[in-house]
Amino acid sequence: MKVLGEEEWKTLLGLERASMKYGFADPGMASRLAGIPVERVNFALDRLSRRDLVRARGANFTLTFSAIEALALREYVRRGLISALGAIIAKGKESDVYEAFTEEGGLLAVKFFKIGRTSFRDVARKRSLERSETKGWIARNYEAAKKELSSLRKLEGLTKSVPRAIAHDRSTVLLEELSGVKLVERPELDDPPLILKEIIDCVRVAYTEAGMINADLSEYNILTDGRSVWLIDWPQAVRTTHPNSAALLQRDLHTVLKFFRRVYRVLLEESEVADYVVGRRATLGIRRAGPAS
Repeated sequence: MKVLGEEEWKTLLGLERASMKYGFADPGMASRLAGIPVERVNFALDRLSRRDLVRARGANFTLTFSAIEALALREYVRRGLISALGAIIAKGKESDVYEAFTEEGGLLAVKFFKIGRTSFRDVARKRSLERSETKGWIARNYEAAKKELSSLRKLEGLTKSVPRAIAHDRSTVLLEELSGVKLVERPELDDPPLILKEIIDCVRVAYTEAGMINADLSEYNILTDGRSVWLIDWPQAVRTTHPNSAALLQRDLHTVLKFFRRVYRVLLEESEVADYVVGRRATLGIRRAGPAS
């Protein structure tokens, strides 16, 4: 952000508009969309290519993940939401999360969606991408970020067990920073049955009050500091009216209950939990089976 000039930013914005509509753009189209002369666009494209912010496909150009993320970060800075990027917090198959700092020194987190990261690179190495493929991976990431924000906003005020969403731009979501580790790391919990109850209560609130099912719940997207817990990924959430809602809810519950049974020796009947989540039961009988293995 410190080294790019105004012409490069305008060229990126022009290419973004073209990529969303057509997949690629030649310098002439980028010039029209960016509102700068084509010879200046050619200079900008050369500099952007050297920084791996755009890629050439014959006479056409398209954006990379880095370019989209740079545009999003620039917008957050313009809006006064952040002033600096920090260390990486987590790296996953479909997203990376980094620390972000406010002008006042506060700490937030930026989630960068990278859906299609591997397949995009594989295809790019083998042949030129089709226009629909480029439009597809950009649109998927933009939609994932938008849906994540929407889901978290629906849950805000209903439960403390999800992160607070502050803003979203392009393929990113700006979140409150949470200190903790993923359950998959098997951290020591102050009270494993209580932690499991908090997870189930969050699933219940999402279902009964927000009309949502996470649809991808596991130990990989549950964060804890040992005392509290947060369900951190929601871009794949579905409505309770979804045709496969029952199966998706059952899979979520089975995955979490199996993990707690195996790692923390906390026992719950799946049928009882399902009845509790959808509102057919008022209470749960959670018990421990002995020390965790």
